[in-house]
Amino acid sequence: MRIPAIPFLVGIFGFSYLILAMQVSSSFPPFYENVYTDEDMKLDLPFMFGVFARLGISVVVPYLSVLFGLLSALIAIRVRRRVQERTSGPLPWLLSPLTLGVFNRWPMLLFDTWTIGLAALMLVVMFAG
Repeated sequence: MRIPAIPFLVGIFGFSYLILAMQVSSSFPPFYENVYTDEDMKLDLPFMFGVFARLGISVVVPYLSVLFGLLSALIAIRVRRRVQERTSGPLPWLLSPLTLGVFNRWPMLLFDTWTIGLAALMLVVMFAG
């Protein structure tokens, strides 16, 4: 049985966005201070079980991988909001006279560029060849 392309892409993109958002929120790479604590993990744990349940279901019914991707993206947006509330922007070593105005205006630009950009790049690399 062939996997439908669009639901598969949505699922992969959403899960990649979730993984990258959790990495950046735990200060890897060190763009922002570490804001992801054990309490936050306890808040996200029921949603993570839902993500893995949707992953199991999408293996059986491939069209449901859209729900898997959307639930993953929802959790990643919650993580992004938590980083935005707890930090005032990137760490000082990233600020230079050229980027200071940009990060003062859009403090989450680096987070969004890193997470969304790498998730999209992964999809391009997967399907380019």
